[in-house]
Amino acid sequence: MNKSLLALAVLGAFAGAASAQSSVTIYGLIDQNVKYQDPGRLASVAGGRPGKAVTRVDDGGTGGLGSSRLGFRGVEDLGDGLKAIFRLELGVSPDSGGAGGRTTLGGTNNVFFNREAWVGLESKALGTVRLGRLNTQSRDIRYFIDATNEREFSVVENITSSRPLFQNFGSRVDNGINYRSPNFGGFELSISVGLAEDLGSTASTVATAGTITTTTAVRSEASEYQGLGLTFKNGPVQAAMTYEQLNGGVVSGSYNKVFTIGGNYDFGVAKLFAAYQNTRDFGGQLASSTTTTAVNSVGPVTTVTVTPFAKGIDVDAYNIGVRVPLGKQWLLKAQYTGSTVDRLGALSDLDQEKYGVSIAYLLSKRTSVYGVITQRSGDDDETFARKGEYLVGVNHFF
Repeated sequence: MNKSLLALAVLGAFAGAASAQSSVTIYGLIDQNVKYQDPGRLASVAGGRPGKAVTRVDDGGTGGLGSSRLGFRGVEDLGDGLKAIFRLELGVSPDSGGAGGRTTLGGTNNVFFNREAWVGLESKALGTVRLGRLNTQSRDIRYFIDATNEREFSVVENITSSRPLFQNFGSRVDNGINYRSPNFGGFELSISVGLAEDLGSTASTVATAGTITTTTAVRSEASEYQGLGLTFKNGPVQAAMTYEQLNGGVVSGSYNKVFTIGGNYDFGVAKLFAAYQNTRDFGGQLASSTTTTAVNSVGPVTTVTVTPFAKGIDVDAYNIGVRVPLGKQWLLKAQYTGSTVDRLGALSDLDQEKYGVSIAYLLSKRTSVYGVITQRSGDDDETFARKGEYLVGVNHFF
């Protein structure tokens, strides 16, 4: 009897040590909602007609409590305060059964692990290094500055293709390297680079007119992402500050230079959020050059034209939000976000705003039902594809 108990104790000790040294967790989120989207008179909701509202079943990543996803995260204790860590996460679309897709700085569509995919080493004394597909700095601080954490009425949105509110550089970067320092009195420093790897794509067109054949090649080069962040946490106070930019490609120097500062304070009965962001030299994430080769009776003639990036467009964005728990099962959120695009030349500034309110009822720790109302307005708001949005949904964590 004693020998049996001793054997069981030894086996239990080994099993406990093994589980403490290495673990893998499967987790996820499923969010579906029914939404009514009302565009401006001169715009159309995707799949709809100009000026006509559309009712659809959609994923929670658009106006809901979060994008549906499936993830794997793991940790192995290497001893002496050192751990190996990893995360693999993919988006899913329960309304269609689809998986993958892309939200990123550069890259191609239909990637399986389209959210995060990285491996790293974590040290209590020296900090953490991660390699792979990573969040940008401005996405990492969403919990500090956004009452909805980039969910119901996220501060990050391009209301039209050239009119952003806040920016987060496409949420994630490929070929990323990130270092995060240990905690020093509540402060943590984070440094990120997304390598362009000198990769690009070329598309060619051929046209013939009489004896002259012209070949036009359009070359796109990815720019390198660079980011620096500083966060602070102490009791009810949380604050964050980041600087990010794109550099290189076929653009001379840096552009899309973004400074963000903000935070929140927990009063107990409510948590208040506020933030400001300034973008200098706002532009697209890829620039292109055109090479034209003409062949005639004299011989080949080659010309190279680089499409210049018009530096000087600035964007100022601001945000204020509140999160209010109503008892143990209700959660109310409200937020207002606005921005001004300062255009070049004689063009006037473009102002826009987005505001909304949401209410969620927690059926359990993992399941909730919710309703959201979001409105967008500003200059030329009849061109907004999602001027008004009204939805109800179900959210489940596992």
